[in-house]
Amino acid sequence: MELDKSLSSELKLDLDVKDGKIIISVTYDGKGLDSTISLAVEGDYFLDKLAAKIPGSIDDLVIAAIKSAMK
Repeated sequence: MELDKSLSSELKLDLDVKDGKIIISVTYDGKGLDSTISLAVEGDYFLDKLAAKIPGSIDDLVIAAIKSAMK
């Protein structure tokens, strides 16, 4: 799964799921400067932290399904 989104003419967000990790990359392509910052986080860890921030328990079922699909 991969998502590419232009945030502006110079800034792009990429989101990818690979080998159970969520990879978030932000690329800046501007005048005189090009840069990419990437973060790779274990999918289970990220989704557990996300579930803890959302009140209620219905989201826990959805997140469990997402975790299962990532494996």
